[in-house]
Amino acid sequence: METFGRQNGLPPDTLFSLNLVLEELFTNALKHGGCVGLAAAARVSLDAREGEIAVEFADRGAAFDPASAPAPDFSSSLADRQPGGLGLHFVRQFAREIAYRRSGEWNRVALRLPLTPAPSNPDL
Repeated sequence: METFGRQNGLPPDTLFSLNLVLEELFTNALKHGGCVGLAAAARVSLDAREGEIAVEFADRGAAFDPASAPAPDFSSSLADRQPGGLGLHFVRQFAREIAYRRSGEWNRVALRLPLTPAPSNPDL
């Protein structure tokens, strides 16, 4: 990520967002998708375009559309909340657009991240 960021002159906030998004998608593919132990379980494609980063994250896990996952419940206290769900919330906050498709044994998530950070969310 650092090399990609340097090569494309990414601002530090954009690089942070990109790292967070990819880490969350990869962690979910391992933890929930059944990718642990699979050879070549995930692939990432990055393209710096005018004003944005185009990302395709592909994994061989169980079919799962991250855009359809329920939003976390911010109405209850932290002590009363079930763990999890915030990673995908962050992915949605940082991405301008999220598109999912299943292609053979691969989940393919296409994202567009702006070169500037997403506005802060007061619900966090």
